[in-house]
Amino acid sequence: MRTIVISDIHGYARTFEALLLHVNYDPAGDKLFLLGDYVDGGPASLQVIRQVQQLIQNPNVQALGGNHDDMFLNWLDRNDYRLFPYTLPKNGGRQTIRSFCSWYQSKEDDEAAREQIIQDYEGEIQFLRGLPDYLEDERHIYVHAGIDPQQSNWKQTTRKDFRWIRGKFHHFQGKLPVAKTIIFGHEVCARLHQDEGNFTPWIKEQRIGIDGGIKFGKYLNALLINEDGEYDWRGLSSRDAM
Repeated sequence: MRTIVISDIHGYARTFEALLLHVNYDPAGDKLFLLGDYVDGGPASLQVIRQVQQLIQNPNVQALGGNHDDMFLNWLDRNDYRLFPYTLPKNGGRQTIRSFCSWYQSKEDDEAAREQIIQDYEGEIQFLRGLPDYLEDERHIYVHAGIDPQQSNWKQTTRKDFRWIRGKFHHFQGKLPVAKTIIFGHEVCARLHQDEGNFTPWIKEQRIGIDGGIKFGKYLNALLINEDGEYDWRGLSSRDAM
């Protein structure tokens, strides 16, 4: 049984579907872990949410939440970040709102859009609210962003760090407080590699980063793990799925 890990789909429903085909995903024979950030950036966040909802009906599929999923929920709950508004172009929130409300244009439409989403998409919103912060199997811990390496028990990592942590986790020197390898998304691999053209998975001591940067027009990666714990990967760009 293979394990397939995908993170940071960011509204690219067609690319996600094409990637599953590209890796010959077998629902009966493969485990599939999805590491959050289903929304923001691409044109079809609502469709991605529904794809994930359908996939997790299979007991071999598990999904967790990411920081952009939280950003969408915060906007919906009127708890938007004052200095980093959800609808800034960098965040990709407008595309997400438009996937629910095709008529949405600008901030002036926020209240009407919130009301429609809350009224018409209760199942999708409750699904996002219920996503866990981490998943685990015999060899790996799966998180969106990382763990707090300064905690003696990694499970004491805060929800914010599970979904937002960056440098403190990426640059930690020494042995992490867990014997397993941590697989995460959140930070684009090119930044981890310090190579603007390298979007392949980043592998360091006990850490594997897999975000291929599809939100920025780059790649959606799938990390493939065979029964012996050996790693391979495949990636597709949004253009590959057109």
